[in-house]
Amino acid sequence: MTSAPSKIVLATRGSALALWQAETTARALRAGRSDLAVDILTVKSGGDRDQTTELARFGRTGIFTAEVDAALFDRRAHVGVHSLKDVPTELPVGLVLGGVLMRGPAEDVLVSRNGVRLAELPHGARVATGSVRRAAMLRRLRPDLTIVAIRGNVDTRLAKLDRGEADAIVLARAGLERLGLGARITQILTREESVPAPSQGIVGLICRIDDDSSRRHLDRICDRESAAEALAERALLNGLHGGCNAPLGAHARARDNVIALTARVLSLDGKECIEDRIQGSIDEAEALGRALAERMAAAGAKRLIDAARVG
Repeated sequence: MTSAPSKIVLATRGSALALWQAETTARALRAGRSDLAVDILTVKSGGDRDQTTELARFGRTGIFTAEVDAALFDRRAHVGVHSLKDVPTELPVGLVLGGVLMRGPAEDVLVSRNGVRLAELPHGARVATGSVRRAAMLRRLRPDLTIVAIRGNVDTRLAKLDRGEADAIVLARAGLERLGLGARITQILTREESVPAPSQGIVGLICRIDDDSSRRHLDRICDRESAAEALAERALLNGLHGGCNAPLGAHARARDNVIALTARVLSLDGKECIEDRIQGSIDEAEALGRALAERMAAAGAKRLIDAARVG
């Protein structure tokens, strides 16, 4: 008698980008495993339901992850698939980061209505973002710009731009390229211009800590270098108590068993900047992130983050 095929259910938000992430994870899990059935369960997060409140004003972390976490706890799903930059550094008790997919491009990009680059935007041009970090970065580079808040998924934001609600928007390069919208990019911002959000471009896979079967599946598809980069960046974010809406950028690059981590913390107006970097063995990724956080905290980074918090 043939045993029934094993099955794994992936929980995800329902946006086009979230579904791309889940479907990419499903393909990776199925590769070389013809006996493995993979289903996708879509849920709607609090951040998806409320499209008007600015992200920095939500009263809790995990606004894009809590409902997916609930699907894991009540065993409707085995794995939660997320943009890792949306996942709090301290997971709910009972959950663990089981793996990550190979990182995509980490940079921020500018998309403008008329193909105008950042330096060429006219005085007072309206640039939209939903990110405190990106807003501070823009004010540092171009204090004359008018920064406007924007919410919604990638397609919604592009539609708002096309309707003239802004002259340009700043988005993640990975999201646009994964959706086949790379042609909309006007300018890829260098890491000197804009240090990306911690874990930007990384798909994170969350599961129950006691789900050994799912953890084995995720370990099989986890990219080691991307995982090290995530560990370093998330350790730094946690050490500075930054949260996902702090004016903090961090980017690690792991190659040939060496990892280099750069981080930047800004004041909301972009006038103050604390930046530092560290390098070491890939096996020390998490410890390096913690060490850099301590150095930056001593230099005043926590003061800038605390000042940026919305009461």
